[in-house]
Amino acid sequence: MAGETSDVRVGIVSFNTADLLDRCLAALPDALGHLRAEIVVVDNDSDDDSVSVAERYAGVDVRRNPSNVGYAVAMNDALAGTDAPVLIALNPDTEPPAVSLQRLVERLHACSRTALVVPRLLNPDGSLQPSVHRFPSIALAATANLVPARLLRGTLGRHFWIEGTADHRASQPIDWAFGAVHVLRAAATGPRPYSERWFMYVEDLDLCWRLQRDGWTVELAGDIAVPHVGNAAGRQHWGSGREARVWAATYDWYASAMGSTRARLYAALNVIGATGKGLARRARGRVRHDPWASDDGRQLQASAAAHVRGMTRPRVD
Repeated sequence: MAGETSDVRVGIVSFNTADLLDRCLAALPDALGHLRAEIVVVDNDSDDDSVSVAERYAGVDVRRNPSNVGYAVAMNDALAGTDAPVLIALNPDTEPPAVSLQRLVERLHACSRTALVVPRLLNPDGSLQPSVHRFPSIALAATANLVPARLLRGTLGRHFWIEGTADHRASQPIDWAFGAVHVLRAAATGPRPYSERWFMYVEDLDLCWRLQRDGWTVELAGDIAVPHVGNAAGRQHWGSGREARVWAATYDWYASAMGSTRARLYAALNVIGATGKGLARRARGRVRHDPWASDDGRQLQASAAAHVRGMTRPRVD
């Protein structure tokens, strides 16, 4: 429907996620409740049935890119060109429950200084999917990598949102959250919310940072839960290299925001942490000869290599 009569614009970026996209689009009418919505799906040159799946839904504007231009560019294209006061960046591997998006929009409108609201994310089995984090910092890296794990299970771990310590059920201001479901105030973010410096990853972190720098707040609506498969597109595009890509983008962002010297120190602390975890794996006897032999170990090794690169060259071209 026309932008001037719409309450929200929903943007979805698809990349070889046809089955997940189908479930997401099927859930949208109930999830939006009484909201008048424009829905735009931008496909990043999928070679599956993503486009035809989206085209089956009446009222969905489907746009196909001739190549994979990355998440931020495609999502900005999906959200631009509307007069709707609220923008919803939605991953195709989410399945928002009835009135969940309506409730998130209502939460956004409840406080005039809130620019972004996110729900609590759940894994497909209903367990918590940790999605809220502190901004990268020396204090965070030192705490996560140098403090014994048993001491992180209480107040300290909750303060730094260490994975597995915070339950995400409260509604409160936060630093940043994964972009699986971002409900945005258009007046705060502008028509193209995400920085296009990065092909994929950290555009969500960067947006939350910029909003708070400009005096807005970012809120977790922990009483509203949305199931999310997680990394459905990234796994296909990057495979086992995803972890290294995430960290490369993170160090680039950190160097841009805080300077290269602090980024190198941040990386050095993460090198210590990754190395320590590898040695601990060997000491516990989980891997007799090679602490990197399992899938988990290889991911840890990839992270360690990315941290070393972050020490030597935090900025990327």
